[in-house]
Amino acid sequence: MAFDLDTFIKKYKVHEETVSFLKKRLEEGAKPYYELSIEDARQASLQTAKTYAGSVDFEGITKDFTVPSPNNADGIPITSYRAKTCNMTVAPPIMVYFHGGGNCMGSRETYDTVCKVISRDAGCVVVSVEYRLAPEHKFPANHNDAKAAVRWTQMNKSLVGATNNSKVGVGGDSTGGRIAGIICHEVPGLAFQVLVYPSVGFVKRYKSHEEFESGPILSKRTLDWCLDNYIDECDRSNPRGNLMLQKSYSNLPPALVIVAELDPLRDGCYAYHEKLKEYGIRSQVLTIKGAPHAFFHLPGHFKECCRRAHEKMAMFIKANS
Repeated sequence: MAFDLDTFIKKYKVHEETVSFLKKRLEEGAKPYYELSIEDARQASLQTAKTYAGSVDFEGITKDFTVPSPNNADGIPITSYRAKTCNMTVAPPIMVYFHGGGNCMGSRETYDTVCKVISRDAGCVVVSVEYRLAPEHKFPANHNDAKAAVRWTQMNKSLVGATNNSKVGVGGDSTGGRIAGIICHEVPGLAFQVLVYPSVGFVKRYKSHEEFESGPILSKRTLDWCLDNYIDECDRSNPRGNLMLQKSYSNLPPALVIVAELDPLRDGCYAYHEKLKEYGIRSQVLTIKGAPHAFFHLPGHFKECCRRAHEKMAMFIKANS
């Protein structure tokens, strides 16, 4: 069933920023990603960010590095952001950030504004990771890149702009949130995890998947398209790709789970939050009412929705560093 904006607005209490965004996308004639080639989808994703992410007056330092990896001959490009708000006298925290994009779209460029805002508001160094994308590089290529980037950052804290005493945590949105969560199971010594509407896995469908099957933004057909590009059927129950299928949930860092209320991934986010609490992990959840999937990396348009999310994230990072 095609998405119908009028029906959607009548059924839900939709934030005005969401309404105006969806109306603009309809006026633009934006095509769903599954109707595009992978290259056109990536360009469309980048253009959306350029149009709606906005810009920020960033006072600080950015540096580019290439992380060596035995699984990636070209190395893993990363960018570090250190805003002037980072207090170098008390070891500013570091957040290694993984962008969203369904495992086949997104980039450091797409998330440049987001990373600058996080660094400024949280007073932390942000390390943005350019992991490999599918379908050219299927599962678990992006996980291998993410793991290598986090380990390298742990060993090079001062190089990326922090200090040797700085604590390292992880964050990400959508598939990047899933990657960040999985990394916490694989890499010891992390101080915090911020998971923004993470995709918790590929096995179970939750009620919210059915509720928002036609969208907005992230429809079932779009989810299936991303999944088919990224991971073979035989790998979809691999615990490395599924937050809900881990062998253990002990010794994980405190978590902040940020949820978009009008998102097919919503109920999976709540399920993982409850799973963490069940095993004694400190976990907080923040639901942004009336917001859709993908709002977080578009702060130029979703000003109020993002303000709430960014404020909570900044408080959480500071409290756990």
